[in-house]
Amino acid sequence: MTTKLRCLTCLLSLPVFAQTLKIGTGASVITPFLDQPMAGYYYPRSAEGVHDDLFAKALVIDDGRDQIVLVACDTVSIARSAVDNARRQIQKRLGIPADHILISATHSHTGPEFTPEYLAAVGQRIADAVVTAHGQKVAASLFMATEQEPSLPHYRRYWMKDGAVVTNPGFQNPNVVKPAGVIDPRVPVLVARSESGAPLVTWVNYAMHLDTVGGTWISADYAYYLGRMLTKLNGPDMMTVFTIGAAGNINHWDIKRPGPQRGFVEAQRLGEVLGSAVAKACTHLEPVAPKIAALSTILRLPLRTVTAEEVAQAQKIMAVPPPRDVDFTLERVNAVRIAGIADRKGEDIAAELQVLAIGPVALVGIPGELFVELGREIQEKSPFPNTVIVALANDDIGYIPTRAAFEQGGYEPTSSPIAPGGGERIVARTIELLNELKHLQEK
Repeated sequence: MTTKLRCLTCLLSLPVFAQTLKIGTGASVITPFLDQPMAGYYYPRSAEGVHDDLFAKALVIDDGRDQIVLVACDTVSIARSAVDNARRQIQKRLGIPADHILISATHSHTGPEFTPEYLAAVGQRIADAVVTAHGQKVAASLFMATEQEPSLPHYRRYWMKDGAVVTNPGFQNPNVVKPAGVIDPRVPVLVARSESGAPLVTWVNYAMHLDTVGGTWISADYAYYLGRMLTKLNGPDMMTVFTIGAAGNINHWDIKRPGPQRGFVEAQRLGEVLGSAVAKACTHLEPVAPKIAALSTILRLPLRTVTAEEVAQAQKIMAVPPPRDVDFTLERVNAVRIAGIADRKGEDIAAELQVLAIGPVALVGIPGELFVELGREIQEKSPFPNTVIVALANDDIGYIPTRAAFEQGGYEPTSSPIAPGGGERIVARTIELLNELKHLQEK
């Protein structure tokens, strides 16, 4: 271990204690059987093996009056039916209301599809993790800090010389002019410590896609390596929880360098660089006041319109097997979106927006892949000094682009079933909800 890491280890183990909460952690293995299809791309994959187990990791925070639950699952998304199942069980067993329970996905692309068999298992496993966490609550304090790590994420939509905007236009492409936007380099970190000062959990949020590994081995992607590094620094009794921020148009590909920039070695690099930023954040943690509040609402979002001719053409495209080892083609992405909209038969999307507060920290659950611009606007207009976006929370309604992105085109808007302007509506309603939450907390 280097001298720098030894020093950081000492700093992380200092017995600092602030105002008391009760905090518990729990985890359930959610690794699928290998006969389950893998999720994440537009062609079928079967797993060859398990590189590292997938988990549902739960954190229960109790201020003596209210409790909130945070769960992160090492999956590409979270199915609403699994969330409803888990919430029912948690409310029945522990009395914690549904709007106090935030269940999100890390967005690993090397996990399972939500088949009916897997759905039945994962809802139960999530509930088990929460029940375990509740049973292990101890007197603890919560601390927060935010670091910057701008070297890893890249805005993946680029202006091209012909005036088009293209997602991931290829490594060292001479026709690229510049990125069409900017990243969010912030790394919010929450650390819970017991009365002895020992870290119980480190919760990390970052706005960068979890699509590094690729291939056909089950893995939690760079979040696995992040957790492994923080365990080395803090010991095996501390749990690392990762949640993804507003990363709908952000990934790790640096197109100025040669590709492919994929695989476990690259995932390890990302996890350890991010882990270094987390360790740095832990040197300037500030105590979080132990006062909890929670709100949730449903926002109805109109679908994009499709014609009968578009549906017929989409059905023809989808009748042909997709090319193997090609992540996507815009033709198939468009066909999948049109078919999905047609299947809804005009029913709007019901998007749950959830906000949880712990003292000056607000956690915002958004049920899809929010564009970074929309996430930054929520953070900038929030009444809370520390506002963290947790994407893919409680459901997955797909990409949530800006209105400008719909006009520009590209992969994410082509994929999104939401009518243009839906992202801006989410922002406006979330800001209202955060203001309501602030008033509730101050009562």
